[in-house]
Amino acid sequence: MIFRISRLGYFLFVLVYATAYGKSHPTSARPGKVSLTTGRRFNQPDTLPVVPHKQGPPIPGMIYVEGGYMTMGNLVEDKLGTGGGSTKPVTITSFYIDQTPITNLDYREYLYDLQKNSLTEAYKAAMPNQQALLEGFSYNNLYLENYLNAPGFAYYPVVGVSWEQATEYCKWRTKKFQEEEIKKYKAKLTPQPDAEEGQTTAINNEDIEAIISRCPEFRLASEAEWEYAAHAIIGTANIDYLQRHQRIYPWDGSSPRGKNGQFLANFKRGKGNYKGMAGESDHAAPTSYVYAYPPNDLGLYDMVGNVCCWVSDTYSPLALQDSGDLNPVIRDGSPDQADHHKGSLTNAHDKVYKGCSWADSAYFLQIGTRRYLNKDSATATIGFRCVVSSLGR
Repeated sequence: MIFRISRLGYFLFVLVYATAYGKSHPTSARPGKVSLTTGRRFNQPDTLPVVPHKQGPPIPGMIYVEGGYMTMGNLVEDKLGTGGGSTKPVTITSFYIDQTPITNLDYREYLYDLQKNSLTEAYKAAMPNQQALLEGFSYNNLYLENYLNAPGFAYYPVVGVSWEQATEYCKWRTKKFQEEEIKKYKAKLTPQPDAEEGQTTAINNEDIEAIISRCPEFRLASEAEWEYAAHAIIGTANIDYLQRHQRIYPWDGSSPRGKNGQFLANFKRGKGNYKGMAGESDHAAPTSYVYAYPPNDLGLYDMVGNVCCWVSDTYSPLALQDSGDLNPVIRDGSPDQADHHKGSLTNAHDKVYKGCSWADSAYFLQIGTRRYLNKDSATATIGFRCVVSSLGR
């Protein structure tokens, strides 16, 4: 009798499991209707509410980067003495990153929105430092007056933006993305049969909260994420091989030239030589069209060359020693291990920027090079791009 009851109980459990999940295992997208530990049904008045995970909306202009292992840091001599001369094995989790640096057109949309909504102080604070163009380009009022707004420069990288301004742009982009998804949700609501003209069904606040939870939060990349995206490690399964042959540039080989002899990035070729001979480049400005040079294997443009990019990290000369080996990052107030007994901290005002600009020599084309600048400063050689963390796929 006991045996029969046990078999009956097992049969019922299997029946419940099969009803809830079918032949497959539960997933975040199909969590099922019944708890596998208590047998109780979810989403009842006295039980846990369980919401299936839905794929977030597509993110315009971004490319998915599958996480993995890499050796972080400079694989060659650290000529600057900024702490980029050491290396460290790390693992990066998956994320999304802008295919190109933020362009003048992208940033003008931001400024237009602030101005349209009468956010005068925010608009003034967000305006790029146009004087940086004079400092970087020497005497040339053409760029001072036209670089940001001229249609011909629409898809050139925005410059003269500080770390703080770039961070505020990320917050704005997050908010606008959420607003757009909520707008799409409201547009799909159908009018009630007895509703007055122009009215729709009531908005469900829980639906709004779910939409916001699925929307991405834009931010600056960490230094580690930026390096990982620049390396574009695809299909390299052997860690030993990766440690011996990891790229020092976003492309294969040890030269800034491609197989056809053309340069693969926009950088300063030599003293006074920013563009090469006439006919070699038809780009009108020291910066260049963001799609002018070949992308890396992930399809990312200008990871080195054209403009450098702000990253989220606070500068520390011992960043690799101080940080962990899973998604390493140095935040404001992180301890500086070089002077632990005095309890010193990193300088929260100094932020790291990565890459090579149109005004930099070939040395800075190497992915591991790193520099820093005050977060309030802006130059004609630094832009930025945004990333979004992947919350499951």
